[in-house]
Amino acid sequence: MIYYIYIPTGLNTPMLEILLSEAQELIHKKKIVEFIVFKPGEVFTCSKNIFSQKFISIASEEKIKKGLKKINGNYKISYISNKKKYPEIIRKVNLKNTKNIKKFNFEGIDFGNAINSSYIGLSRDAEFDGLLKHYSLRNLLNSSLNIYFFFKEKLKVKSKVILYNGRHNESRPIVRYCNKNNISIDVMEFSGDGEKNIGVRRFKNHLPTDLKNMEKLIKDFWKYKSPRDNKCDYYFKYKRAGRVINDRVSYILKQTKKLLPVGWDKNKKNIVYFTSSQDEYSCLGGVYDQTIYKNQNESIFKIVNDFKRIRNKKYNLFIRCHPYLKDVFWNYNKDVINLHDPKNNIFVVKPDSPVSSYEMLLGADKVLTYNSQTGIEAVYWQKPSIILGRRVYENLNCVYKPKNHKKLLQLLFNDNLKPKPKLGSIIYASYWVDGGFTYKSFSGSMKTGYKFKNKSIVNSFFIKILYLIAKGTQYYFYNYFLNYKFGKILKLLK
Repeated sequence: MIYYIYIPTGLNTPMLEILLSEAQELIHKKKIVEFIVFKPGEVFTCSKNIFSQKFISIASEEKIKKGLKKINGNYKISYISNKKKYPEIIRKVNLKNTKNIKKFNFEGIDFGNAINSSYIGLSRDAEFDGLLKHYSLRNLLNSSLNIYFFFKEKLKVKSKVILYNGRHNESRPIVRYCNKNNISIDVMEFSGDGEKNIGVRRFKNHLPTDLKNMEKLIKDFWKYKSPRDNKCDYYFKYKRAGRVINDRVSYILKQTKKLLPVGWDKNKKNIVYFTSSQDEYSCLGGVYDQTIYKNQNESIFKIVNDFKRIRNKKYNLFIRCHPYLKDVFWNYNKDVINLHDPKNNIFVVKPDSPVSSYEMLLGADKVLTYNSQTGIEAVYWQKPSIILGRRVYENLNCVYKPKNHKKLLQLLFNDNLKPKPKLGSIIYASYWVDGGFTYKSFSGSMKTGYKFKNKSIVNSFFIKILYLIAKGTQYYFYNYFLNYKFGKILKLLK
């Protein structure tokens, strides 16, 4: 049995440290380990480099190289080349039709979702308005095909693949290929609980975002492994306090405690819609597309229109835009902000507003979410929680899940709607508190930096500067100026 440790980029942390730690443990157990990395000197278009920049590739190569030098024992390295072109396959995708891109499958693999996930995840162009989208998607697909065919050849021998996350163009096709051909694959992730260092997760033969599998993991953990004296309440209390949970930066610390938005009236029924980053969930595919609305924005627009039509003065509607949307300049974000209409009791709280999200949550009469984790937090704080999209906690008997828009309106304007049982939130938190593990050689935190064998893996000063310049160029020149601004100008000129 060969264990293939696939490291497509050295720029994600703790991805690099976790994969190196996994490899080191396998080597200590005398397993045959082979690292799979991109060929040095070649540029791959991937989730960290959607505009194919050389310096980003160089920074990634150096970091992987430094990490591999810290490994003790015998191992092999194989390199994926990105030289081959696949015009005959790429021509099958109509890159001008964004609906068809997402549906594109090749050999039963959802390449469309994979390349979309990489492009949208970095560009934030969830509605495919960008001038460079075709250029980027074409290159993402070509790189993805080179990676796919490399692994297809490699996996002819008895083997197991170990990679991280698995959502993007550089990895999702591998996960799907292994699933199709009954090849064992572990998808690693990290999600700390804010207290214990046991946040490493191993998803066997499925993506962390595969809803049914995740739901089973959470329920089985509660049933068979969770301590009966479960003390996971701090999971929600830490989030409220602004602690780092699920390895995410807390936005709470930038908000003013107890500050409520203008228009908040305790004598009225205050409904709060907490938005999530639409771009994060737009390319997961499968059950995530099985919703009563096309996307989060459509749900917001329909609710606002009916709120104006019904004109029930007892109710206020607040739309709390997620702070992560602060730097999103695309129209889908601005369209929501422009819904602010105090005369009709509709209030939009902008992403960068100092208003306290938790003060709004604790004071809300009802909480609406699409994909946001705030939906399960509302359950813990005993608020009626209504979910419109898909999330793993939807079947824990703790949230309302309307079957259509009419049913949603009935929930919104029901004066006697009660919170569902709090137990579902505890079941959910239990998995994220106690369901992970760690390695001897893995340490650190988001705050202090992650380490492999108690040492940080860092690039040379010169490479760091090149990388920072490349990242700035990627955001400001390629994505903002060319992809967004110049694209917008060209549309106006047509």
